[in-house]
Amino acid sequence: MRNRVVPFGIIVLLICIGLSGCEQKIDPEKFTGTWTYQGSKDLHTDTFIFYNNGSAYCIYHYPGSTVLQYQWNTYTIIEHKIKIGNSVYEFSFSEDYQTLTLNNTDLYIKE
Repeated sequence: MRNRVVPFGIIVLLICIGLSGCEQKIDPEKFTGTWTYQGSKDLHTDTFIFYNNGSAYCIYHYPGSTVLQYQWNTYTIIEHKIKIGNSVYEFSFSEDYQTLTLNNTDLYIKE
């Protein structure tokens, strides 16, 4: 009996370890909408507008300039990162998906 318990215990342990490493999938709908930056005007991107068709409208300015630029991009979500155009950001949500943090520092509020 003991000879069967040890292999069974090892299999259960491996399954538990494997499942604990699974990434939670983020629903792309959580991004859909307008996100406005909350912070200094030195940031490059002021607003992201995400659409559920995989496109994003970015409103930004260069540091030290007040001239706004506008750009269409595509975006993809891979695990805990979002790629917008050529830029990749780590992201997290809070406040029931009303606050978006990019790269652990840049805070955006959903309008």
